[in-house]
Amino acid sequence: MMTINQAPLLKGLTITAFEKTNVEDISDIESRLMHLGFVDGATIVVKRKAPFFKEPLLVEVRGRLIALSKAEAELVTVEVNP
Repeated sequence: MMTINQAPLLKGLTITAFEKTNVEDISDIESRLMHLGFVDGATIVVKRKAPFFKEPLLVEVRGRLIALSKAEAELVTVEVNP
């Protein structure tokens, strides 16, 4: 398992969980991500990562492209689809 930050580009990924370590108050961020479609079992694809600091990341979820900060992407645990 890995976070979205560690995920390879252009591979199908399945969300497995939200990681709640290293963040004091995740409720607002987690709620925002869930409203955008980042829920357990959803399939996503990391489309692009910015060239220098790898932030932001462009992620496709449910047919929409969403830009995530590194902090947001670090909260979502994924696994590569077979």
